[in-house]
Amino acid sequence: MNSKNNQLLLAGLLVVVAMGTRVLFNALHIYNFSAVMAVALFSGAYLGSKRLGFLIPLVAMLASDLIIGVYDWKLMAIVDGAFVVAIALGMFYAKKPSLLRWISVLLGSSTMFFIVTNFAVWIFGDGSFYPYTFSGLVDCYTMGLPFYRDRLIGDIAWSAALFGSYELLKLRAPKPAMVP
Repeated sequence: MNSKNNQLLLAGLLVVVAMGTRVLFNALHIYNFSAVMAVALFSGAYLGSKRLGFLIPLVAMLASDLIIGVYDWKLMAIVDGAFVVAIALGMFYAKKPSLLRWISVLLGSSTMFFIVTNFAVWIFGDGSFYPYTFSGLVDCYTMGLPFYRDRLIGDIAWSAALFGSYELLKLRAPKPAMVP
């Protein structure tokens, strides 16, 4: 994307989609089935302005947290950090786009999010729900599996919609005429 106005319009639309899906699916008690990860990957891959690309999922998370409810600042920082890693993975994808790379980046970001955020829940908890033992850590990951399932399904669906739509639009866009 070249035009600054087009980038700002796309950025605003991505924030609304990420935020809206997060608020909607949380209200339906289908946690993590949001477009936030897909938006992070897409922003890293396709937005010309890297600074803007990094802001999009973070603004969407902050705005939706203000609606859904804020929680422990340490966990919020870890969650946001995981989305920053996803943006970087989107940039990695963009260097040599392919279906295999997209699948790898998508599965890697979803799995990284699950591993990092569940570890943070265990380590930053008070030890009463998940004791600071190996068994407590295993319990934390086990209890997180339904959230991982929803994250993975949502990430696949939303990423396919975003990346697929973008690729289809690129195919339909008029090609510049060759000048002899």
